[in-house]
Amino acid sequence: MKKVKIGLGVFLAVVLIGGFFLTPAHAVVPYTIWEDTWFKINVVAKGYERNSGGTPDWLPLNGRFTAFMNIGIWNDPNASIEGDETFAAEIHFYDDDLQLWQSTPVTLHRIHGNPLDIFIWSQTDDGNIATGTGKRIAFLARITGKMNKDGIHLQTGTFKSLAGYIIEMDPDDPLGPLYEPSSLTMTGNLIIPDTFCKSKTNQQYPPCK
Repeated sequence: MKKVKIGLGVFLAVVLIGGFFLTPAHAVVPYTIWEDTWFKINVVAKGYERNSGGTPDWLPLNGRFTAFMNIGIWNDPNASIEGDETFAAEIHFYDDDLQLWQSTPVTLHRIHGNPLDIFIWSQTDDGNIATGTGKRIAFLARITGKMNKDGIHLQTGTFKSLAGYIIEMDPDDPLGPLYEPSSLTMTGNLIIPDTFCKSKTNQQYPPCK
């Protein structure tokens, strides 16, 4: 009789533990969980700029602004190769000169990690800085996330750069040759548009359009 009770106890324990790990909250999360998500990013660029035709006087550059990153389609071209995976993404920023929101497409290259803790790198060139004209934005970052209790939707997420830089060179700038080298820091959090856009003050921002 004792053996039967012990056997039944072991059986129930296995069933309960197995059920625990098979609940939605503990299901395997795919990388596609990040598709069509938004981050509100605080951007800081610190460096120097020269924008005159005479003596090369370098002036301190300290730019701070808010941007929004929209992560798009996950692409894994070869499942047997580690590190060739990418996210298509867009960074939205406000152009003070044009007084409107602009966007820059970027590619987020996965280095390693898991769907809720990813290290990525990105480099975007506009023009060719090797020939003295153009702009480059490059950064290394970590993206982390936490699922809701249902195990289906993201509850929170963070974006934090580990390193980054911006180089801009425009020899034809109307005010004189422009040169700007600066470091780049990006930190932000996941936003849920359905919640974020309920505020009238937020309806002007890209996630709400």
